[in-house]
Formats: sequence, C-alpha cells, structure tokens
Amino acid sequence: MFNNCVAANQSRVEKLIAKGINILVPESVFIGEEVNLDNLEPGVVVGPGIKILGAETMIGKGTEIQGSAVIKNSQIGRNCSLAAGEYADSVLLDGCSTVGWARVRGHSAWEEESNSAHNVDTKTTILGYKITLGSLINFCNVLMLGGTSPRLEVGAEVGSGTINFNFLPFGPTVGALIKPSTVIGSMESTFLVCDGAPTRYVFIGGHTSIIAPVVIGLGSVVAAKSRVNPGIYGDEKLIGGGNIEKLLINEVSKVRILKDMTSKYEILVRQMAIAAAFKRWCNLRIAWAKRNNLDEFEIILIEKFTGKVDKYIDALEAYGNNIAKYLLAGDNNSRPDSLKKNKEIATLWNEKIKSRIKSAMSDETGYADSTAGLNSELDRVTKEESSGSKQFYNALAKLNYSSKEVKAAREYFLGLVETIVGSVVF
Repeated sequence: MFNNCVAANQSRVEKLIAKGINILVPESVFIGEEVNLDNLEPGVVVGPGIKILGAETMIGKGTEIQGSAVIKNSQIGRNCSLAAGEYADSVLLDGCSTVGWARVRGHSAWEEESNSAHNVDTKTTILGYKITLGSLINFCNVLMLGGTSPRLEVGAEVGSGTINFNFLPFGPTVGALIKPSTVIGSMESTFLVCDGAPTRYVFIGGHTSIIAPVVIGLGSVVAAKSRVNPGIYGDEKLIGGGNIEKLLINEVSKVRILKDMTSKYEILVRQMAIAAAFKRWCNLRIAWAKRNNLDEFEIILIEKFTGKVDKYIDALEAYGNNIAKYLLAGDNNSRPDSLKKNKEIATLWNEKIKSRIKSAMSDETGYADSTAGLNSELDRVTKEESSGSKQFYNALAKLNYSSKEVKAAREYFLGLVETIVGSVVF
C-alpha cells in the first residue's frame, strides 16, 4: 500500500510539472489526492518539502512557495512569495509575501501586497492593502485597514513583538469562548491610494500589547512598548503608556466578576459597523471584477476573500453572544453594583441590538447611487489596461481623491459605519 501511495503522489507531481509548474525537488513534495490540479496555475514555483492539501486550494501563477510550507484549503493569488510555515483555510491576494515560519490560518485574509517578517501568526484576521507586519507578531481576530498614500510604497505597519490579546479565560466555565476583537483604521483607508490623497496610515510600535476589544483610528501612532487598553481611540491619536507598573495579586474568582460591560458592547457595535462597511466594499470589488471580465481565478479569489470577512463578522457576533451568555449564567458573574446593568445589556444584545445591526447591515439604501460614479470611473481606467494586468487598487490609484465620484463613494462608506452605529441605542 505504501508503494502505491508513493506512486500515486509521484503521478500527481508529474502532472503538475507537465502543465508548467516548476517543482524544484519533486521527490520531496507531497500533493494530496483531493487537490484539484487544475487550480494550480502554470508558472508556480514549488520548493522542497512542500505539502499541498485540500480540495479548495488554489495557487496563482508567478507565486513561489519556499521550502517546508504546508498549504491546506487556501487560495493564494498571483506573484506571491510564501516562506516556510502553515497556510490553512485562508486567502492571500496578489503580491503578498511572508518570511520564515508564518502561520496564516483560521479564515485569515490578506489584501494585495500585504507582507510579514518572520514568525508571524494571524488567525481570523483581515489585512487591508499593503499592510506590513514585523516579526514575532500574534494577531487573532483583527481587522486592520491601516491606510497609505500615493507617495508610500507601503501602507500601515505593525512593529515586531506586538500581540493582540483577546481571550478571557473564564468563559469556558459556562461554555462560552469569549474572544474580543481589534479593529485598526477606517473605511477612509481604502481610498488613500487615490491620486492626490493625503498621507494617512496607522503605525503601531514594536512590543505593543493590545488588550481587546479595541478600535484604533486612522492616522494614529502607538508608541513602542505601549499597552493599549480596551476602548475606542479616534483618528490621529498618539497612544502611549498604559502599562501596569505594580504587581497585582488577586483571587481568580474575583477576576471572573465583571464590571459594567456596556462600554464593551459599544466597542463591539462600532467594530461590526466597520467590518460590515468593508464587506460591502469587497462586494463592490467583486462586481468590478465581473464587469471588467477578469478571469475566473481572480474572481473566485476575491469572492473567497469576501467570505473570510463574513467569518470575521461571525466572530464579532460570537463574542457578543458569549459575553451575554456569561452575564446571564449567574448573578455571581457580575459585580453587585453592575449586576442589574449587565443583565440589561446582555438581554438587550440578545433581543434588540443584534437584529438592529443586521438590519442596518443589509440596508443598501443609497449604495447604488453613491457608488455609480466611482464604478464608472473604475471601469473607464480599467479598460485602458491589458487583460492580464487589471488590478483593482491600480485602477483606484488613477482616480483623483477630490473628484466628485470618489468623494461620493467615500462619504457613503464612512456614513454607512455611522448609520449602523446609530441604529443601536444603549
């Protein structure tokens, strides 16, 4: 049986070589029998010791997979450079790159040209256009839209050693995994590639501790070695300090008793609003790709990317659900002075807040009219490109930031966030 398995794998490897995939050390590469070989484009370079698994795996031409990487049910765009590591159930669009021992997993999705240095782990994390992550970073449940400008070769950046802390250990006592999220940047970020746009981006200094839930506004700078405590930080803020300077010792049972959680739900609502607006932006991208006859591979990748944004929104909702479950599970889970308020906010979440957010998220009033001009201009500049070089952000970069078409769309997406937030009354 072993010999049969080896022969079957060798046959799959030979088929890939025959279709124009450069496999450097064929005898060291394993291709799962479930992999659709048609989903690996000619021109892919596969290094030694690679495992390619999963029926949903797709890899675009010009992409180089370096040694000792495992790719499973992930969609990798064109002209990417991926080093050793694990890439599972995730999407990386064109031009993304990693350095050694990366983990991109749990429905993560990176927009074009996002990149990381060594030992970076992203899980259920969405990175916007041209985000740079330094080394030794752990991001779980993060949406980072960041920002850039026409004059920058890169976008927003996260310094080495930064961690997003997002797990409350007492949730499992009532069967609830309480995992808050962090949102960095805003919908303004998506328009900053336009010609004449201001230079605005987020910079997070190295060795920063982000204690979710957090919203960090566009243009903000976080000083190195800071602790960013839960909260909503507006645009253009300098954030520093926040570290605990004295030793705290307390009974674990007292830590499990929560104070008023209303502010946490206020953060959550804004996070869901930004994520929902970005999801609609992704839908605009899909429509652009179809109108301009991008090939099936490119359209599928953008659709898969959008699906990962849905997964992120699901994770946000799950956090709200599990906090409510914990608060309603027993009177001992809240401080005496917060018990009534916590039961009220948990009940309000279950009975009203969720449904109001979902209703506002699905309302497309004004969407078509506000984006019609932008779509028309995007189509105009895209038609000037050859069929093999149509890139969404390249097209967007040719539009003027101050034009009425861009302004109308920008105001719509920023307004959508505030509309969703305003639909909820605490």
